Amino acid sequence: MAGFATHPDWDHVLWHPEYGDAPRYGTDRCAAHVREVRAAPDWKARVAEGLPPEIADETPLDLYGLLTGLPSGAAQIPWNGPRAQIIEHPAHAPGHAAVLIAERGVLVAGDMLSDVLVPNFDELNDTNDPLGEYLTGLRLLEDVASDVAVMVPGHGSVCGADEIRARIEQDRAYVLTVRAGRVPSDPRVGPTAKPGWEWTTDISVAHVQRLAERAG
Repeated sequence: MAGFATHPDWDHVLWHPEYGDAPRYGTDRCAAHVREVRAAPDWKARVAEGLPPEIADETPLDLYGLLTGLPSGAAQIPWNGPRAQIIEHPAHAPGHAAVLIAERGVLVAGDMLSDVLVPNFDELNDTNDPLGEYLTGLRLLEDVASDVAVMVPGHGSVCGADEIRARIEQDRAYVLTVRAGRVPSDPRVGPTAKPGWEWTTDISVAHVQRLAERAG
């Protein structure tokens, strides 16, 4: 048994004592990002503030983000199970990676290819291109799509081989629309959003506003 954090968002680096002391891995960038979070004297309070209130009081944080960073360019997770290929890419968050278990036809996509959550880009800074990074991530996932029978996203429903390419194209269209400065017309936002996921519309509007502010 082993754990692997696809990226450093809080909901992907939690761990519960009942899971035992199995090794937990992430990409080098992912692990470094979480180490930086834990280095702050008040890191627990900061993390707790970002938790949904309905789970904040019952979520143990002592083991939060205790990851072993794999060497840059590591090709697979070092465990005794089936070969688990690491597909690191720059989309969404620092050190994001999907995991492909080719002999089982399973792709764990992290926070991408969701049927309920629109693409959520990395934070803007003075030099990065989060939309271009997202398109790169989609291309790398598309490169292995022919080996996938089942895709597991971080949020939303599992899909089969017949749907994975459609989800890639849907996300690519979304990114290109945002790049053009428009709020996308997408079934995951607005009145067609799945109940409980209506807030994804705010993500779309915020993306367009942030990019316009930087361009201005």
